[in-house]
Amino acid sequence: MHHVDVHVSDLQAAKRLFSALAPAIGYELRSQDSDFASYWQGGKRPSLGFISDEAAGSATMRLAFAAASNGDVDAAAQAAKENGARNIEGPAIHAEYGDDYYAVFFEDADGNKFEVCRVDV
Repeated sequence: MHHVDVHVSDLQAAKRLFSALAPAIGYELRSQDSDFASYWQGGKRPSLGFISDEAAGSATMRLAFAAASNGDVDAAAQAAKENGARNIEGPAIHAEYGDDYYAVFFEDADGNKFEVCRVDV
């Protein structure tokens, strides 16, 4: 994968949420302008972009990010809670995905669905 772009109706809200979330998942804001923000992991692709789009909302996709530890999942959950995420589930073991599947699920202001899960490497 090279990149993913998410259309959002409020770019500032998306940037607030994902700038706070980025450290827990190893991403950083790399470029931005008035209609776009791009987050990269260690300066490499795949990148995650947010595009301002007044027609955005109620998306049906979900993006999942890998975290190295439960602590990183917890940090992501805290960042999500403090920066406008909605419908937060977890962080917790989600046995429906595996006996030790530790993750947090949430939505941004447009209903785009995101997940941060621990990945054992």
